[in-house]
Amino acid sequence: MDTIKVYFFTLMVVLGGHAMTQDDAESETRDYVFVFIKTGPEDANITGDARNEAFGGHFSNMRKMSADGDLLIAGPFGPPMADTNHRGIFVFDAQTLEEGMTLAETDPPTKLGIFVLTGFVFTTDDPLTKLHELDMKALKEQGEDAPPGSNARAYVLATAPFDDALYQSAAKNDNVFIAGKLHGSGEDGADQILIWLDAENVEGANEITAQFGGDWTLHGWFGSKSIALLSRED
Repeated sequence: MDTIKVYFFTLMVVLGGHAMTQDDAESETRDYVFVFIKTGPEDANITGDARNEAFGGHFSNMRKMSADGDLLIAGPFGPPMADTNHRGIFVFDAQTLEEGMTLAETDPPTKLGIFVLTGFVFTTDDPLTKLHELDMKALKEQGEDAPPGSNARAYVLATAPFDDALYQSAAKNDNVFIAGKLHGSGEDGADQILIWLDAENVEGANEITAQFGGDWTLHGWFGSKSIALLSRED
């Protein structure tokens, strides 16, 4: 857990690099690009200084993408692990898969094969572009002496085969912070629902999903507390 906290201390500084005003955030239904970061074929083979350099580049590259207004959400997976190869996610302010993957593939560990990336178009009406502004505000309020990970928390992400009635029910639930359609991410290329739950473990996630039913796959994840502050229109 200490490693995760250090990761997020760095990550929140990275993602706080691009300030936006309330008027800049888009709240209409639109597309983003969601990227699963998974363990790559060279993960075990790149060690020592080469690995340290790659991960140093990982953070500096995220800083650049954030400053450019491209990277909106990032963070590592944790228990429960839906896939043992899961490492983390990127969410980009890109409306085509090609554009988002071009950004994602600038990641130095990915270039070396430490990571492999799988991207999907993600459609939501939640105002994801507000996250930079919220992160900046949190960093300013906490100050330089804030402990590592102070602006991060555990969440559970959940996916289910797309069904419009289930999606509408989940999206209106007060314990769901973000809800959208992940295009082509399911079996045989079917669409899925993807939601961020106000839960830190399986028990909490199951209590929430039981309110609207459905067959959900759970993904433990660590990310910015600002996600919980997004205002959403029911």
